[in-house]
Amino acid sequence: MELFIPGLLVFFVVIAISFLVIPRFTPLLAAILSIVFLTLGVRQHYMMFASEYRLSTWQDSLKIYAPAIMIGAIILFIIYSILALFTKGSVPVPSMPNITAPNENTVTDNVLESLNTAANSLANINANLEETVNEAVNTVNENATKLLNNITGNNNKNKNKNKNENNLSRSFLETL
Repeated sequence: MELFIPGLLVFFVVIAISFLVIPRFTPLLAAILSIVFLTLGVRQHYMMFASEYRLSTWQDSLKIYAPAIMIGAIILFIIYSILALFTKGSVPVPSMPNITAPNENTVTDNVLESLNTAANSLANINANLEETVNEAVNTVNENATKLLNNITGNNNKNKNKNKNENNLSRSFLETL
């Protein structure tokens, strides 16, 4: 019983500190406390096992400090990041914006207006395309008619010209 009540008291004090005090710490303070506790833990470990540290070679003693050095470097990097990003040492929490949904009638009106605009645009495109195609067909028909008239007119002139003249430009079949 003599060890149970002091242990229970320490347990409740640790719970109170964990739930009431630690959540109020800033990240910067938590990082600084972690460096302090890491340093105290390494020192306590060295004091407890001092004879084993003396008897080991210098390479082995460096291997022991490697995790502590890495954790310390990471914590220093976190502290530097906090100081670089947040100059006051506390992380600002932005407030949530107030989002209001639009009225459903305005949404459907906007959708219907967009659909009507798209339908009118397609009708205009269709009319312009039909007009352009008709103009192109008429132009092709006119040019084809002129070309046919020129070809038939030239052939008639050449036939008459060749029949009237007796020169070397006549074909072999015309002379027979």
